[in-house]
Amino acid sequence: MSHPKLSVIITVYREAKTLPRLLSQLSSQKTSFPYEIIVMIDEPADKIISTLIEEYRGRNIRFDVSHVRRGKVSALNTAIGLARGDVLVFLDNDVEIKDEFFLEKINRWMEKFDIAEIKKKIHIDSFLSRLVYYDYVSFGVASYIFEKHVKRCAGLNGAAMALTRKAIKDLGGFKNCILEDMDIGFRSYFTGYPFKYIFDTEVIVYSPHSIREWLNQRMRWSVGAWLWIREHLFHFAYAGNRHNVVESLAALFAMFPGSIFFASMFFASDTPLVKTLPFVLSLLGGLIATVIPIMTVFEMFSSLLPPFIFVFLVLLVLYSLLVLPISVKLGFQVHLVNFLLYLFVYSPLWFSVLIAAFIRVFIFQKKDISGWKI
Repeated sequence: MSHPKLSVIITVYREAKTLPRLLSQLSSQKTSFPYEIIVMIDEPADKIISTLIEEYRGRNIRFDVSHVRRGKVSALNTAIGLARGDVLVFLDNDVEIKDEFFLEKINRWMEKFDIAEIKKKIHIDSFLSRLVYYDYVSFGVASYIFEKHVKRCAGLNGAAMALTRKAIKDLGGFKNCILEDMDIGFRSYFTGYPFKYIFDTEVIVYSPHSIREWLNQRMRWSVGAWLWIREHLFHFAYAGNRHNVVESLAALFAMFPGSIFFASMFFASDTPLVKTLPFVLSLLGGLIATVIPIMTVFEMFSSLLPPFIFVFLVLLVLYSLLVLPISVKLGFQVHLVNFLLYLFVYSPLWFSVLIAAFIRVFIFQKKDISGWKI
C-alpha cells in the first residue's frame, strides 16, 4: 500500500459490538488519497475481533491487540507511533459515519488547520436522546464561537477529532488523565495552532439509555473535568488574562444554559437564604445522588416565581439569540418543544450535576464517584 496521507485511530476496550459497522463505513470511504485505519484493542472479550482481523487481512486496516489492559491514553500514544499519516483522525468505536466523503472533507480542512473538532449529532431513538441532542448543539455552537472569534481550541470531544502529526508531536501526545481529549485541546490553546470546527460532515453518536446511566456518566465527566481544572488553575488564570474573554464566556454560556437558573436566583434576590440554598443542596448532592433531582426541581420552580422570572426571561432570550442562529448555520435541526424541554428540564439537571461534582472534588476531596452512583 502506498504511503497513507491520513490515519484513522480507533480504540476498543473488551467488547466491539459496533466496530464492524464503523470499519465497514470507513473502509468504503471515497478519497483522493491513500489512508489507513489503526484499531487498538485491549483485552478482547468476544469473537468479533478475530473475525474482523481475518476479514480485513491485507487491507488498509491494522489491528494492535493487547491481552493486558494498557488504558486508553497508552493505547492512543502507541497508535500515534504506529501511524504513518500526516493527519490523525481519532474516533470512538461506537460512532457512526453516513457521509462517504467524511475523510475527504476532513483532510481538506486539515490542509489549513492543525487541530479540529468534528461535528457530532445524537441518534434520536428515545425521549432522553431528544434532549441530549441539544447538548451537542450547544457544544457545537461553543466550538464555532472559539473557531471564529478566539481562533484557538479550548477543548475537544474525543468521539471525533483530528490533529496534524506536527501538532500532536509538539504537544507531546496525550497525557495520562481522565479527560485526555479536553486536556490536549486546552494545551493546544497556548501553542497558537489554528483551530477548525468541521461541520460540513459529522459523526452520529448515541446517548445513554436511561437517566440513571446518564447521571452516572455526567458525574464521571464532571469529576474528571474538575480534577483536571484543579491541577491546571494557573494555566486557566493565564488564559483568562488573555484576549477574547467575552467570546470565551459566550461559548461557556452556550454550553451550560443551566447557569441561567443559578444566575436568576442569585442576582434577583436580596435574601441570603435564597442565594445560598442552591449551594447547600449542591453540597448534599456532591455526596448523595438522589439530592440532584430535588435540587433541579427547586431551581426550576423558583426561577419561575417573581422576581426571579424577570432575570430568567432576559437570560433565556439572550441565550436563544446566541445559540439558535448559529445552530441553524451549523445544520442542526431545532424543534421548539424539545428545545424548551432542554432549557427548562435537562439543562438545570446537567448544571446541578456539574456543581455537585465541583463540591465533590474541591470540598470533599474525592477523585471518583464511588458511593455516589444511583
